[in-house]
Amino acid sequence: MQKLLADYPLVVDDDDPNWPEDADGWGFNLGQFFDKITIKNAKKENDDDDDDYYDSEKEVVWQDDNYIRPIKDIKIAQWEETVFKDISPLIILVHNRYKRPKENERVWDELEKAVHIIWNCRLPSPRCVAVDAIVEDALASALKVSVFPEIIFTKAGKILYREQAIRTADELSKMMAFFYYGAAKPPCLDFIGNGQEMIPSIVIKS
Repeated sequence: MQKLLADYPLVVDDDDPNWPEDADGWGFNLGQFFDKITIKNAKKENDDDDDDYYDSEKEVVWQDDNYIRPIKDIKIAQWEETVFKDISPLIILVHNRYKRPKENERVWDELEKAVHIIWNCRLPSPRCVAVDAIVEDALASALKVSVFPEIIFTKAGKILYREQAIRTADELSKMMAFFYYGAAKPPCLDFIGNGQEMIPSIVIKS
């Protein structure tokens, strides 16, 4: 507390030359303390007064800078380092916000849940990255993805399997276990082939 008071005094002269330009009216920026904020409201069920009604779909969730996101967005500039400098298991979700948006959102949610299932088994989950096909269209094209969403299971620079079906978190976690931890093949992979294609290398021209 003493350090906070020293670093962020509660009373600051607004003529102080050290007053930060992006201050939120307090002499400091709230973004210094919180990394991500989402909102969720609750709806009262037992009152007919419209003033007492409000949305019930989102909630307030404060997440600090150490929050670990199961799926991280990736840009084409990060591709080579992500794929080829670290050869540990990697799952790539290629999504498109305009084509089948509900399916894209559902697959993202189920993949996150699958990662948590692996974590709860005290196993290191494979890395998961997301490619926004609208923003990174060249990357989506290089990956030969035209149907969205698509989940690509990779390992050591090779594409092991492409999944276009909408799978549950339980199915996805079992697929992870099969590809990366030597578990039995789940029923959803009964028709998987043996072909392995290489992950494309993408060189950005300066």
